Amino acid sequence: MKTLVLLRHAKSSWDYPVDDIDRPLSFNGIRRIKKMVNNNKNIFTKTDVIYSSSANRASHTALILLRSINFHSSKIIFSDKLYTFSASSIKNFICSIPNKYDYVTIVGHNPAFTDIINKYSNKKITNLPTSCWVKIVFNIDNWNSIKLGDATLGLKDKIIENNV
Repeated sequence: MKTLVLLRHAKSSWDYPVDDIDRPLSFNGIRRIKKMVNNNKNIFTKTDVIYSSSANRASHTALILLRSINFHSSKIIFSDKLYTFSASSIKNFICSIPNKYDYVTIVGHNPAFTDIINKYSNKKITNLPTSCWVKIVFNIDNWNSIKLGDATLGLKDKIIENNV
């Protein structure tokens, strides 16, 4: 069994004239991600490793997650490959995760995450909001063989189950 948690970065700020990759989190985004993690620690404390996009908003979200669950910084890996909006790039990344990890959290971006959820889980959503997560449990032993999994959706600080 492999478990994947997709966590969309917290709300970013558009107040600064910076490139997309450098956009920081907004004050409300920081407050919301802290609240979400505190309300869902059981989802994240089982994580073997946290992978994060190298974008400022995603890496800051991942660091807040890391600190909120008291994980050592060695449990986080930043990757330029996760600064993508493409589902196929995310799928390729997932397939390359070392099989020694059974429970993985990835912090990244839409629309890629929404597309992955809709393709590889038994739930369908129109949009994964900022600071929200989806946990997908796959009945597989190797990350390179992902197929349809059983999802739990953590939306708006509550778990909402939407059966297809």
